Amino acid sequence: MSGRIIRLARWGMQPELETIWQACFGDPKRPVAYFFNNAFQPRTCLVYEVDGRAAAMVHMLPVRMVQPGGEVRGHYIYAASTLPEYRKQGCMGALLRAAAHLGLRRGEHFSCLLPSSDVLYDYYANYGYEETFFIRFVTVSAEELSQLSAGAQCGRVVLGYSKMKQIRAEQLSSLWGSVLWDERALCFAQGFNRQYGGKLIAAQSGEGAAYAFSRLLEDGSCEVTELMANEAAFPALLGQLLAEMPAQSYHLRLPENGALFPNRGEVRRFGMLRPLRPVEHNGKAYLGLTLD
Repeated sequence: MSGRIIRLARWGMQPELETIWQACFGDPKRPVAYFFNNAFQPRTCLVYEVDGRAAAMVHMLPVRMVQPGGEVRGHYIYAASTLPEYRKQGCMGALLRAAAHLGLRRGEHFSCLLPSSDVLYDYYANYGYEETFFIRFVTVSAEELSQLSAGAQCGRVVLGYSKMKQIRAEQLSSLWGSVLWDERALCFAQGFNRQYGGKLIAAQSGEGAAYAFSRLLEDGSCEVTELMANEAAFPALLGQLLAEMPAQSYHLRLPENGALFPNRGEVRRFGMLRPLRPVEHNGKAYLGLTLD
């Protein structure tokens, strides 16, 4: 019988893990290398080995969750992948169980993830994950953005990651169950988005500040994968988005119950939660920054 073991990753095995990533997802080399050069940590990566060879992996990126009594710690399962020759042998199921066990040992309250297909929602449900996170997909024309930003003072602004974290926390503070990312994760998200030609757009107006992760699509439209803004800075952000990412239409991902463009767009499931300890969510939880 072959030797099978689950263990934490080790420094030096990045090339082996990159091979798994590219065999499963087919991503260009640059973004994959960017992840392993900037976000990889052995203590947040579990590897399933067969006879000393890495056959599957999951990354457990550290995150926090908004709760009525404060924030609690958890992890986001990312780049869960198995080499084709080892699929349907229980590798991934074993890794997910091990991740939950490790999370509990580390005092975490939850595990979350974003399935890449409808079929995978059913798969992850077998391991205790529940549909919890939702997003409103709102499409807005350039003309409407121009009208909403009329009169706003625009200009390039550099927001520190600490400020971005604060903006995000403020906007999600009442959406229990929503996931919070730290400064390091925000920095990585900006760099990772840049690998695909994307930009971080920022704006400030008085005491208000806002940001948006955006990228142009092949059809000439612009996709905004996250937008966080208070009322004061919202018009300035839209104006800056128009200036830096000109397009005919803009596809925005917004919290289901957020204040921006209320009662518009299509609500879709966008992530799953596995509680490791009791947590509360109000059915409007937001994940965001999923690096999909």
